[in-house]
Amino acid sequence: MHIGLQSAAGEMDVRKLTLGEITLIGTYTYTPADLEAAVAALHGGALGPLDWVEERPLEEGARAFDDLSKGRLGAAKVVLRPG
Repeated sequence: MHIGLQSAAGEMDVRKLTLGEITLIGTYTYTPADLEAAVAALHGGALGPLDWVEERPLEEGARAFDDLSKGRLGAAKVVLRPG
């Protein structure tokens, strides 16, 4: 699923989608004003402490999903950062 909106630039390999029998669904559920308000709330501390978010390097993505699924992680959300 593609969530959000991006510029029109870019290519998608439709042949790969077809041969892999992949279904792609797009969804758009917010306005630019909604995004601005969310960023302002986050930046202003309105969401309180973000101890429910853990950051890990992108390379640890598989381990993060495993930790989440096995209950070994206290955080509810993991943000993977490229190295």
